[in-house]
Amino acid sequence: MYIPDIPNNNLKPQLEELVYIASKIDTEVSEDDKYSLIFYFNASATEEEIKNLEKEIDTSLPIGYKEFLFFSNGAQLCGHYAEFSNTARVAKINKLKKTPDFPEDYIIIAKIIGDGEILCFSKETGKIIRYYDGREITFDDFYLAFRWLLELIRNSAEEYVDL
Repeated sequence: MYIPDIPNNNLKPQLEELVYIASKIDTEVSEDDKYSLIFYFNASATEEEIKNLEKEIDTSLPIGYKEFLFFSNGAQLCGHYAEFSNTARVAKINKLKKTPDFPEDYIIIAKIIGDGEILCFSKETGKIIRYYDGREITFDDFYLAFRWLLELIRNSAEEYVDL
């Protein structure tokens, strides 16, 4: 399994835990179970890719999300718990016509939980939002959202490996 270098930023402790969980699953879980728990990381985003995305969506990215992109420019975490799009896909997704009830200022960055729920951020507030069928759960920043996601992943992984 390819794992990019972990950048030295505010997300580092959570990224180290994520990599630890992914490595344990990769080495200790049977191939049959591994499929539903797959972790896949892309190479880190470059400054240019991030600047291009910000230009395409006409806003700055939340700092924590930027820090995640400097780790992996798109990733699949623990099966379908989270599928983060790469910068090019984020730009493409957000150019498409969204449903009428979807807030216009929300930028979609990931699919989560595998049930149609998405993770996005508000261009107006920079807050991270779990959005599903018009319902929203808001996190003040990406760090809090990522901690929630990491807890979900940890709980799922503990059914298969000792952490």
